[in-house]
Amino acid sequence: MRRLGLAPGSAAQRSVMATVRAIAGDAALPGHADFETAFSPGRANVRRVSGHNLWVLYRFDESHVDILTVRDEPPVPVDA
Repeated sequence: MRRLGLAPGSAAQRSVMATVRAIAGDAALPGHADFETAFSPGRANVRRVSGHNLWVLYRFDESHVDILTVRDEPPVPVDA
């Protein structure tokens, strides 16, 4: 988040953290607006940070959610 200029306590940083908490707390992943993108190796799910041009990439299985990165460019959906 430092590379993106998201200062601790800033509105953008708080929004990213709220998105991460929402992903971690979702009973069913991926969420209805989430999509897949290429992320080596393989693919990752993507969720847009509400109100910002920021994107959280994550992977999950039955017991874990891994937050991989935050980007400031919209990822290309796999099916595009």
